[in-house]
Parts: sequence; C-alpha cells; structure tokens
Amino acid sequence: MRPKLYDRQLRLWQESGQAALECARICVFGSSALASEALKNLVLPGGMNHQRNSKHQMYHVYHVLTALLPKLGIGAFVVVDDGVVSEQDMATNFFVGPDDGGKLRAQCIVQGLCELNPDVSGSAVTRSPAELLASIDPADVQLVPSATLVIACAQPDSVVCDLSRRCWLARVPFIAADSAGFFARLRTSIPEHAVVESHVEMPFDLRLVAPFPALRSFIDEIDLDALDSTDLGHVPFLVILTKALEKWSLDTGTVVGPGGLPLAKRKLLQRQIMSMAPTPDEENFTEASNNAQQYCVPYKFPPAIAQILDDQAAVAPVDDHTKADKFWLLVRALKAYVQSDHAKGALPLDGTIPDMKADTKRYIALQRVYKQKAAQDIAEFAGHVSQVLAAASLPPDYISSDEVAAFCRNASRLRLLRFTPLHDELEGAPCSPGNLVAAEAVGHYVLFRASNRFETKHGRYPGVQPETGLAELPDADFVKKDAEELTGIANTMLSEWGMADAKVDDELAMEFARSGHCELHNIAAIAGGIIAQEAIKLATRQYVPENSLCIVDGVKARNFVAKI
Repeated sequence: MRPKLYDRQLRLWQESGQAALECARICVFGSSALASEALKNLVLPGGMNHQRNSKHQMYHVYHVLTALLPKLGIGAFVVVDDGVVSEQDMATNFFVGPDDGGKLRAQCIVQGLCELNPDVSGSAVTRSPAELLASIDPADVQLVPSATLVIACAQPDSVVCDLSRRCWLARVPFIAADSAGFFARLRTSIPEHAVVESHVEMPFDLRLVAPFPALRSFIDEIDLDALDSTDLGHVPFLVILTKALEKWSLDTGTVVGPGGLPLAKRKLLQRQIMSMAPTPDEENFTEASNNAQQYCVPYKFPPAIAQILDDQAAVAPVDDHTKADKFWLLVRALKAYVQSDHAKGALPLDGTIPDMKADTKRYIALQRVYKQKAAQDIAEFAGHVSQVLAAASLPPDYISSDEVAAFCRNASRLRLLRFTPLHDELEGAPCSPGNLVAAEAVGHYVLFRASNRFETKHGRYPGVQPETGLAELPDADFVKKDAEELTGIANTMLSEWGMADAKVDDELAMEFARSGHCELHNIAAIAGGIIAQEAIKLATRQYVPENSLCIVDGVKARNFVAKI
C-alpha cells in the first residue's frame, strides 16, 4: 500500500478498505463504453504493485480465467468479450482510438485502462461471453469463485441469468448493467452481504442517564460551585448535563433512572441548565441545553442490530456458510456479550465523544475515560469470541484481534443485506412490482425487459435496422413501427406480472426504440460511476450498497431506485 498515492481513498475507507481493494479481483463480461467507464473508476482508486503480463495466450479460456483471477486485484481485472471496435465505439468509448477500428475491443480497453495506473494488472479474454458460458457446465461454478466481484455490462438476458446463477451459488457479488440511449439500469445480486464498517452516522453513545463507574467518578470530581467563571466556562457539557440531572432529582424528589425524563420535563431541564450558567452566553452551558433532548433519553438498542441478533444464524449455524463465516461468528459472540452482566443489555462502547467547548486537559481526560471503557468492552467481547471459536472447533487466531476490535467499535453500525436472485427475476417477474410503481420506474424497467424479449424474437434490438424487410421503410416509420411493437410487448409483460392497470408511455417507448439500444458516453459515464461506487462498497465491505434496482434517466436528469 502506498499512503501518499492513495491518500484520498484512505480518508474514505482507511487502510483496511484500501487493503481490501488491493486484494480485489474483478471479472467483467463486456467491453462497451459502460464497462470501460466502470473499470476506469475502479482502476484509479485501486493499487497493487503487479507486473502486467501480456504473454498470456487465451487458448484454453476456462483454465486461463481461473489462473488469472487469483492474481487479480484492483489494480487487476479481466475483461471477457470478443467484440471488435466499430465506428459507434470510436464515437462513445474513450478507451478506443481512431486507429483501433476492427481490433478486438477488450484488448484495446485493457491497454487504455492499464495506462491510467501502471500498478494495475489487466487481461483480456477474447471469447464471446455466451460462447464461453455455453462451453462450461452450468453446475460448474468454478468460473467465478476466485473473483471478488463479477460485472456484466450490456449483455443479453441469457448471459446475465447464467452469470447470476453461477455467482449466486458461489456467493460472489454480481452487478448487471445495461444502457440504451439516454437510459441505463443496474442491479446487484448476492445471497447475503454483511457490512461491519458501514460508516452510518449514529448519535454519540455517551451513557449519561446511567453513567458507567469511570464516567461517574470523572463527573463527581468536578465541583461546579467551586469553580470561578473562567474555569466554569470550560467544563465539558457532559458534566453540566449530568449535574443538572442530579439537581433535578434533588429538587423534584424524582429518581432519574435509565428511563430518562419525559419530553416535557426535558424542556424544563433545558431552562434549568441555562439558569446554572454564570452568563446567558456561556457556550458550554448552551451546548448542554441543546443536547439535553438527545442525551437525556434511555439507552436505545439499534433496531438494525436487534434484527441481526434475532436472526436464526445468530443463534446457531444454519448452513456451511454461517458455520465458518467470520461475521456470523462475531455476531454470536456479540449476542453473548449483550446478554452478559458486563454489558447489561447494551452494545460495546465505541469510545468516541463529540467536539465540545472545554479546556484541553479536561477534554483529553474525558476522552481517556471513554477510550478506556471501550478497551474494557473489547476485552470482554474478545473473551466471548474465543468461546464461540472453541465451540465451532476453529483455531483461536481464526479471527484476528484487529477484526475483533473493528467489529466491537462498529457494533452499532452493523448492516446485513439479503438480495433476491436476479436470474429468478429475469426468468419471471419482479418480486415487488408495487415498489416499481411507487418509484415511478415501471415504464423504464419493463421497456428494458421488453427490449430483450424483442431482441430474442427478431435477433436485433428495437430501432436497429435489419438487413432485409423493414430496412426499406423510412427511418421515422421504421422506428415508429418498432416502438409500437415494443409497447405491445411491454404491456403484455405487465399483464403477465399482474400489473395490467399500468401502461407504458408511448413517448418513452419511442425514445427506447430511437436509441437502437446504443450507448451514449455521458450516460455510460454516469452509470459507470454508480457501478464502480457499488463495486467498491462490495469489495471493501464498507458503506452500505443499494439493495435495489437503479435506473438512470438522462432525459429527465434523475435516477429511479426501487427494491424489487
């Protein structure tokens, strides 16, 4: 890893994320502008000191693929396609040049992409994706298991379904994307994706209503009445807020327990806090008052984490995957931790505190209190991890101490996503068609599906001039005739899905037909950026990927997102 070269990336996903990228192995089926733009964004943030090997001869493609993939990383990828550079490519794909006409497109874009980052190793497999997949037994999933991620760009439904099924069985993330004129669509498919470092913004866990012993001692050591106005103006708001709660308890005879104060009483507490300030404009007292609503509440167990801990796999392994998967082993340890006397039903503390008005000495001391409590929680959690590993007959070092600490620090930010199989959707109907209606994406979605059915029937996409027959019609009449047939196919599909009340807009169908299913560079660039963004989330297991269909509409300059 080179910190100076990848400084910006390290700020986003830290060393662990960059290390994951450097170990990533990306296999891309297709070499169109969409594939080029997606890979461009993956090549640039990647990085590993690989030597590019141009001596590979793709005589036995299957063995070459499985030999290349273990050595891949971003910096490294393999492109599978046998297309040649056309005039359309030279107009829309920035990774082919005017002298590349007739050359193998996969080789051209690999060369151009590798020039962006010399540390990237790129390879091309110049075989048709459909032909390659047809030559391998569908039950043989060995095509993809050593890949970190598989991406299919501008491939027919038959290829997408085949790849989706293989990736699903191998539990390898799969992204399928397609583009037609001003429109693009993409969808991710994987049985399960767990995220530890989700970077989800969460309120600071300060435990003020029921302070832990070390925090209780820190607060008790500060006597507000004994401080002069200068020192009083530098007391952390956490201390002021907790002292105000104690004063409330004495004045009202009410014990402020873990249940906190009702909303109306918290507002009265805010007034009491400001009455304690030596002057109305004391910043730390204002901070205490403003934060009373947020922190004078009972500890709330995050619903997303409760759902994970209630999962059947959190109790005991449900299959071979959950038996040895590190995430589920750690979840089982977390469940035991939460139920322990040490935790008392709370998650481990992450040890962070917000910025606040305070002198350096007190702020550092307060920070140390929280960090020490977080370290104690990690030690306690590590003990439960050891017990879980022993029960699973796994070695003690199966999960590293760094992984244990990272999981503990992010316990409140864990996310678990389960996707639906893309191949089932494409061979049938969307699981949740109502979500398409709610997202206003029915027309775009069904027209992409209808375009593929049209192509299966005619051997060409709508708007593409055939060699005989309709080619004698004027262009406008030809496109109109295709658009009418495309509309009919789309409406038939909607009826098959039980959505007969939804109708396809004629103008939208005309735009699809007018595009001839060709890619435009600006739309490919936008969609390629989204593909790369989702790919990085999946490869690094950081940030939360979209568990939904995404459609780009360049006409209306908007995106449609629907979980289907």
